[in-house]
Amino acid sequence: MTHLTSHLPFPSSSSSSSSASSSASTSTLPPPSSHLIISDTLPSPGDFALYHLTSAALSKEKRKVIWVDFRAEGRGSLESVLKKLGTPLPPTTNSQLFIAISPSSLPPSVATTSSAPATTSSSNTISPRLYTDSSSQPQPSLSLTETYDCISAKLEARSMVILDGLSELLWMGMSATDVARFVRAVFARTRSTKSTLVSTLHGDTLPLTSSASAGGVNNADGDADRELLERLLRIGQGTFWRICHLASGRSGDVMGEISSHPLSLPPPASLGSQSQDASATTPSSLPNSQNQILGQTKASYYPSVPRCNPLQYRIEPSTVRVFPKGTGRGFL
Repeated sequence: MTHLTSHLPFPSSSSSSSSASSSASTSTLPPPSSHLIISDTLPSPGDFALYHLTSAALSKEKRKVIWVDFRAEGRGSLESVLKKLGTPLPPTTNSQLFIAISPSSLPPSVATTSSAPATTSSSNTISPRLYTDSSSQPQPSLSLTETYDCISAKLEARSMVILDGLSELLWMGMSATDVARFVRAVFARTRSTKSTLVSTLHGDTLPLTSSASAGGVNNADGDADRELLERLLRIGQGTFWRICHLASGRSGDVMGEISSHPLSLPPPASLGSQSQDASATTPSSLPNSQNQILGQTKASYYPSVPRCNPLQYRIEPSTVRVFPKGTGRGFL
């Protein structure tokens, strides 16, 4: 199990607790009707964050997980890691708690294990088509309609939907606008069922330091990735975890850094009894400083870890250790 919760807690979604207990109550998972965006880099992949969230959803909170695998990693890869962490996936004969959706990038002329979008293969994985035939177009076109329909059909109240590997859609030729429109549609669907949405993508072209950000980054290959991230950030209604490698280069004791950037206040339902006061979330009643609104000093808000002072982590055989920058917790 990873050690993320103590450093990156989320506000509890319980609304039955008292005001005093609500302010101190935290959760491992993002609150319902929220959106968690996770970016990573090739030297520092953010898979461990997904393992952390999936394990917590299945074991602690018993929430349904719908995993949309755009990276084509396969259920077996996730299953082997979670088993090592002590949270094995539910058996394939019982698909009510964990749903694996693996969109197929094969052209329509190539047969797959499932002949229809809603049909599952022997591994209990749903394989909707990404390419569709159209009589008005000579070439197959990319479409996320079947994938959206599969998510909608399996979505239940308080589920957690994971869109894993949105950058792969860009590399296949889909525009950032179309991918962002798909994420907006899925997010609207999850909000209607008080579910949680988690989106992952690559952020290799983002600057690692503030000085690099001021100087600008000229990389045409990363324009689509940056545009998609910007569009997702504009959706708001959640928080952004940025996972990246060290600007100083590889280290034997520190494998990467994590910063957390709140995009909005949590939904009223996650603020406990505080949500009964409607004026508590009006702009006129909020402090002028965003750090006062979204800082770590208040458990009822999303955690804020600035990029100038990020958390650092080290991957071990059966866990991930997270510690404040410079402390090392015995590693440095």
